[in-house]
Amino acid sequence: MTNLKKLTAALCVVTLSAGVPFAVAQSAGGSAGQQYGAPSAAAAAAPVTDEDLEKFVTAEKKVNEIRQELTEELSNAGDQQEAQQMQLDAQEEMVEAIQDEEMDIPRYNEIASRMQTDMELRQRAQQVN
Repeated sequence: MTNLKKLTAALCVVTLSAGVPFAVAQSAGGSAGQQYGAPSAAAAAAPVTDEDLEKFVTAEKKVNEIRQELTEELSNAGDQQEAQQMQLDAQEEMVEAIQDEEMDIPRYNEIASRMQTDMELRQRAQQVN
């Protein structure tokens, strides 16, 4: 019963984090989370170019697909350890998906964060879709 509660809680966390695409990528793996931390002040002030926005939108689609697959797989996890391994594997896949778009994790996180408050940036991203 306890395992079921833990799996349900893990599933809820993954499902609720769907609106925060940068959170999972930022926490990808113990040392990776430190390596891919918050962007520097200089990077935070950098304008988002059309090229960066296109890379971000493509990477975000891939990250969301991985997140959706994880949500489905977690419902079939046998125990908490298996669920945690699934989450770690998915986080690694998300980092790879972002890097495959020739974007670094801090820049991805910065754009994702700015998307939540910058309406103009959000509209530009919708046009890229």
